[in-house]
Amino acid sequence: MTPLTTLNGKNVHTAYVVGAWGVLMALTAASWWVGADHGFAGLGKRIAMISILVLTFAKIFVVGHSFMELREAARWLTTTFTAWCIVLCLVLSGLYLAI
Repeated sequence: MTPLTTLNGKNVHTAYVVGAWGVLMALTAASWWVGADHGFAGLGKRIAMISILVLTFAKIFVVGHSFMELREAARWLTTTFTAWCIVLCLVLSGLYLAI
């Protein structure tokens, strides 16, 4: 692959960056569609809100993994970040449903 640039002596590949950008755009479009008063196929606002939370944490994971160099970090750091995304999403979803 042709490198886009060199960062700290490592090549950042165009395909990887463009792929991550494409995933972020798809997740953004999905969260817009869910939150744009579509009623999420008649399932209700609670399901729409939980879906938006899940999509948001998926975007957080993509940004952390792709653009904050977590894909090349120590295994414990990557695992901690992934667990943080999952646990916080579940806690916020649970708190929202408890209201």
